[in-house]
Amino acid sequence: MKKFAPLAVILAILGAVVVMINRTPEQTKAHNHDGHNHDGHDHSHEQHDELIVVTPWEITSEDPSKSGFLFQRLGIAETLVEVDNQGKLVAGLASKWQSDDNGKTWTFSLRENVKFHDNSDFTADNVVQSLNVALSKPTALEKANIEKVNKIDPMTVQFVLKKPLTNFPAYLAHSTSIILAKSAFDDKNNVKKLIATGAYKATKIEPPQKMEQVAFEHYWGEKAKIKNVTYLANSRSETRTLLAQSKPNYLVYNLDSASVKRLQADPNIQVLSQSIARTIQFKVNAKDPLFTDVKVRQLMSQAIDRQGIAEAVLNIKDGMAEQILPPIFHDWQVKTESQAPDYPAIKQQFINLGYQQDAKGMLIKDGKPFKFSLKTFSDRPELPIIATALQNQWKQVGIDVDVAVGNFSDIPASHQNGTLQMALYARNYGLIPDPLGALMEDFSAEGADWGAMNWHNADLIDSLEKLNRMTSDNPESKALKQKVAQILVDERPVTPVLYYQQNVAVGKSLKGLEIDPFERHFRLNKLSW
Repeated sequence: MKKFAPLAVILAILGAVVVMINRTPEQTKAHNHDGHNHDGHDHSHEQHDELIVVTPWEITSEDPSKSGFLFQRLGIAETLVEVDNQGKLVAGLASKWQSDDNGKTWTFSLRENVKFHDNSDFTADNVVQSLNVALSKPTALEKANIEKVNKIDPMTVQFVLKKPLTNFPAYLAHSTSIILAKSAFDDKNNVKKLIATGAYKATKIEPPQKMEQVAFEHYWGEKAKIKNVTYLANSRSETRTLLAQSKPNYLVYNLDSASVKRLQADPNIQVLSQSIARTIQFKVNAKDPLFTDVKVRQLMSQAIDRQGIAEAVLNIKDGMAEQILPPIFHDWQVKTESQAPDYPAIKQQFINLGYQQDAKGMLIKDGKPFKFSLKTFSDRPELPIIATALQNQWKQVGIDVDVAVGNFSDIPASHQNGTLQMALYARNYGLIPDPLGALMEDFSAEGADWGAMNWHNADLIDSLEKLNRMTSDNPESKALKQKVAQILVDERPVTPVLYYQQNVAVGKSLKGLEIDPFERHFRLNKLSW
């Protein structure tokens, strides 16, 4: 069997997508909702007063616990701890930190001469207030086991934990840990206005789709060179592509591969693509009779042509994912092999497990078909296409899959009410720069919305807890990390498919464009015309 034969359906879909977006300039003009045209002229030397940033993600609230990731990416709000391109923790609003008792008590010295957007001074009082508010809500800080946040002096904060946590500073890099001014809160500690410390300050927020911001002249770090920025949320990849071509000051994120190909052919547009710390993967309900047998989960993974999907859907050669953590987390990597699936052999292995074939060659067991629903969402445009590819590939071994494309909130909702069978999504393992935090959340005994469902492994949890108590330079650390990775490869409660690639497009007149591999920042303050 030819390696790419199972991809016939996906290629047909991709062809349809290309036809759909590959309009002439006149057609583009007719379909562009805001009246801007890609008119065939070179706009690369035009001057602009405003940069317009477009992504699929809506603004749901001014509360950092809900939309903090956007405020962080847009350079409006900041955290105590920052992360460099290699995943190393570096100074943010805190200049340094230390623990004197192996990870139970942490002392953070705050950066001097930092102003909030209301021109008030950044002090320990702001840190104590912001993080105590964050602790009262469902955020990543829940997993940090913080007992108290104490002000030692105006520029020093102490954290007392319930138990030692050697990677604690990584939690303070999470977007829900951003620090706001006192004037941002009402008398009940609800966020009434977004007032933070970033290179940009918000001037108007119109949920769910629009926000306006202006360069903050008193920013402590590298000041923004472009004065005005507008943020727009648009869920359709096709529309975002048209916006990128309409005028050179639209900076557009999260583009599908068909759109990228079209934009790469436009001489007026620069396209950046980079692998990031995010994995496209699917989770199963391990209590569902179809997925309780680990051998079934393993065979379903073997039936995935990862290279074919990577090349046909994402248009990349090295995107195959056999383990959930991307290669940037090198200590967590174990040896795996990615092979083109042998569908007849895999089907035979299902038959060896007690399955039979019906008249159409589909698998049945105890009179019931091997059929289930796979949920995904279109905010990331490649997910429905990847879901269709999986549907087609699993059909080759006799598995019937119904792909349901909805809102991303459908996945946690159906996890919580117990109706979820399988979900395909893209998990960011860089939100807390040390992936230990994400793994502890996703594979805890209770499971998690974006992690395991009804699956538990005592050895894995014990290994994670040991890692949580030891320093990163402990000689046992790497062996424990690889033990965790191997358990997940063997058990497949969550199965990786591809490593995610971020695609960004903007007119060539914009200088300094970079992609943050940890998706923390758009680095707008580095941009200029």
